[in-house]
Amino acid sequence: MIGRSPIGYVVRIDGAEITLNVLDHHRGMVAGHSHGVSMVAEIGSLLGIDAGDRLLLLRVRSISFAEPNEVHRRSMGKSSLSAEPLRHVVGIVVGKLTRKSGELEFVSDSLSTPALGAMVYPLIADEEKTVLGRDDNAPTSIHLGNELRSGAPVQVDIQSLISKHVAVLGSSGQGKSCFTAAILQQIVKLPGSRTVIFDINGEYEQAFSENVEPDWVRTTKLGEGGLKIPYFALGRHGLQRLLMPSEKTQRPALMFALESLNRVKWIDAGSGVGILTDTTPFLFDDCRSGDATQAQQRISALQDKTAAEVSMWPPMKALGPLVAESYSLTNGRSGWERNAFQYGNVAPLVNRIHRFVEDPMFSAVVDTDGAPRKEPLDWRSEASELVANIFGDEHSNWRIHIVDLRRVAHDLMPFILGSLLELFAFEIFERGQDKKVPTLLVLEEAHHYLRPVGVGESDTGSSLAYERLAKEGRKFGLALWLSTQRPSEISQTVLSQCGNWISFRLASDRDLAAVQASSEWADRRDVKRISGLARQNAVAFGESLRMPVSLIAPTASPTPKSSDAPFDKWADSRENIG
Repeated sequence: MIGRSPIGYVVRIDGAEITLNVLDHHRGMVAGHSHGVSMVAEIGSLLGIDAGDRLLLLRVRSISFAEPNEVHRRSMGKSSLSAEPLRHVVGIVVGKLTRKSGELEFVSDSLSTPALGAMVYPLIADEEKTVLGRDDNAPTSIHLGNELRSGAPVQVDIQSLISKHVAVLGSSGQGKSCFTAAILQQIVKLPGSRTVIFDINGEYEQAFSENVEPDWVRTTKLGEGGLKIPYFALGRHGLQRLLMPSEKTQRPALMFALESLNRVKWIDAGSGVGILTDTTPFLFDDCRSGDATQAQQRISALQDKTAAEVSMWPPMKALGPLVAESYSLTNGRSGWERNAFQYGNVAPLVNRIHRFVEDPMFSAVVDTDGAPRKEPLDWRSEASELVANIFGDEHSNWRIHIVDLRRVAHDLMPFILGSLLELFAFEIFERGQDKKVPTLLVLEEAHHYLRPVGVGESDTGSSLAYERLAKEGRKFGLALWLSTQRPSEISQTVLSQCGNWISFRLASDRDLAAVQASSEWADRRDVKRISGLARQNAVAFGESLRMPVSLIAPTASPTPKSSDAPFDKWADSRENIG
């Protein structure tokens, strides 16, 4: 403690809470010493308690006046100032600083307690830096920002930051996108990095327009003028998420339809489905009477896989007849017939197929037409190809892939993006841990699609892929980065799996309650302070940080395209408003 005078002493120990008396000559908020100036008593600031060969770190929680029981101003004798109340500081011990081989080392420890009367000192810059961050010269060190009070840089190792998933929260305009871009601009410089961004509003392409090599960044626009997802590439898992079949009746019918797609063709004359040798359709989706025996013959041939394979995928509307006929055909008293009661069980699924096929906003993103593909037709290989195209594989040479989703209608987001994530989950779990490709998946505006969207029976499993990715994806090389304005609208299972949190200002009580409920690192007092944060200020806490930190977020350069509109220029002529 050379060069530093004590600013107080311990007077009370109550469980985890430590109470200090602040000495008279430190009435202000700062204390000067030979190393500079340090904070004395501000909520969240750090103080050091002398404990012999170590320094206990106290985090300030509250400040108050208390009437003195004894005069402690020895130098003032009977001065009238002795009647003034003492200043009390209450805090908790968060760790200890020791010096080994001349180097400072911080260890998190909330169980150590100081001795009564132990002297308290302000921290110096080197000590704060040791507490707040690791070596900023390490090749994988990520700069999260600067500590709000001292300005000390907050550095974390990339492994501890993203390996346990990250949640970035905050109301619109508080700095989430700029913070995310600033972190990704550091990550992209790592030669082996691989990041996929679901860019809902088309913001991030601008953030990587400078200071990067051309082959580092790839941008794919989903929708008109860009990539259209072949519906058959969504496969079993993606189509289940898209069409939400009920478990007992509709799911088996959909599975049969998917397995039979490579053996049927759509016949426009009659608007139905037939097998390769048919010139007129025999399978329909409207439960019509007649030709039920011929329809059953086709269904049997598809079930036995004796029907010949076709050379092109049929359009998506072919799923309807396959679903309807496979479930509604029954052997009645007069032979084979289409049972209206049975058909009623799958009719909602048939209607959902029609609704998607006929929706121009959906067909702008998903290719619902048939297409000739490499033979033999196999939706499993199509699904693997789609996953490799969007999420990358061991042969991909880009470092960041921006999937521009601005052309995807917001009401379709939960279905389309949910299907992609469902498919991705299946692929990485199928690939196994031995073939994992470490990937950071950035989910912007995650509240649009990381939520249950099912109906009836299907609602219980509609967000299973998200939850499984969050719970088990880490073992298969996946790290999630969730960015959202409304944490209360995201699956709480997904949110609770996040190991690191950076929260900008949140005003909603529901959102604050979601943070408190989902994070084991969120102290109640810290959560309350989130609602009063200034723009670009955040509270960071979690596994990669030794204690919650209030920080000023770094500014991306260049920034993403998410700035406010220039309303202050309305007084200018319209030609000058840009």
